[in-house]
Amino acid sequence: MRPQTIGLALASAVTGVFLAAVAVVLIAQNWPEDRPRNPNNGGFAVKFAAPVAIQNEAPPMELDFPNGNAEPIQPAELPKLRGEVVAGKDIALSEPITHGNLTVFLVHGQDTLKDSKIMILEEALNQNLAVVRDGWPLMVDNRSNMPLFIQAGDIVKGGNQDRSVPYDTLIPPLASMVPLTALCVEQGRSFPRGNESSSSFQTATEALPTRSLKLAAYRQNQQAVWANVRNTQEALTRNLGARVNAAQSQTSLQLSLEHPQVKKAIQSYVNAIAPATVGKDDVIGYVVAVNGKVQSADIYASSSLFIKLWPKLVRASAVDALTEKHGDAEFDAPTPESVQAFLNAAEQGQASRVQSSNRSVVFRQETAQTLLHDTCVPNQDNLVLHRSFLVK
Repeated sequence: MRPQTIGLALASAVTGVFLAAVAVVLIAQNWPEDRPRNPNNGGFAVKFAAPVAIQNEAPPMELDFPNGNAEPIQPAELPKLRGEVVAGKDIALSEPITHGNLTVFLVHGQDTLKDSKIMILEEALNQNLAVVRDGWPLMVDNRSNMPLFIQAGDIVKGGNQDRSVPYDTLIPPLASMVPLTALCVEQGRSFPRGNESSSSFQTATEALPTRSLKLAAYRQNQQAVWANVRNTQEALTRNLGARVNAAQSQTSLQLSLEHPQVKKAIQSYVNAIAPATVGKDDVIGYVVAVNGKVQSADIYASSSLFIKLWPKLVRASAVDALTEKHGDAEFDAPTPESVQAFLNAAEQGQASRVQSSNRSVVFRQETAQTLLHDTCVPNQDNLVLHRSFLVK
């Protein structure tokens, strides 16, 4: 055989081996797997384990929150670290507004940010003034000339799986690539859904609806979040008599909240309660009770901020009530005195400063029965922007 022929044969063999190796690598990279990719590898697609079988109960919750993401604070130190705050003793409660098993008290108080303009995530995404990029963590660009408020429990739809944030975040105007810790509220999906983008999220219209989901998110317990998403879907299915899991993604909480039967069922709650704020310029928050028991409260430094969030808050509370509905059972609304006692008790909890992956300043107060998170505005002497009260 001539030397040229031998050389060509060797070259062909080497090329064949190289191409085969490339093919093996490509196949290995795209082969389905249950193991999550390394979140530090720079890739956006995160593969989660396949959804586990539907369970009737969430895993048991810890009685107390772990200290790993919080720095304890002595009671005397908290007033020095935390700025101006709307205390429970300084607010006034409306008469209870009840529809079915849902009761709401509007909170009237001082607007300490009356002249400040703050954009919420839903409107920023709608106006293309914010970008939330998929990844681990999420990365947020604020393209507006206003601070961007992202509230704990906000659900972003799209990417490689719908996500929700465990803590409030206030992003400065024109800030870019701000990291945002997030939890998955759609188990198993790790690819774009339909014509949605895999690299970013398009909307943020809904929020975590139930107390158990909020507690799981605050604990940053992914397994408990998934379990409580299943429980929420099962409760809605049971009370509506129609399966609310979407064919596109059985595990998506967002798609379940968009189900026509869910939207129709909560509309009566919304129609009865949402108009209560009309014509009132001193409403800075609300208290929620389901089946006659206080569940949560949200109080803001800005009335205009609360009014922007109000439609989403009402829908989430309505879904919460719908999951807890027991036929036509009737319940007495809690008294204003019991609501005031709930707020006062939460303010007596053990204080700590929450460590987050962004520039937000959050203080936690915790008792055996309650949880209170105060989100502050760093460039305004840690003035408290949002107070989130929750029954444990």
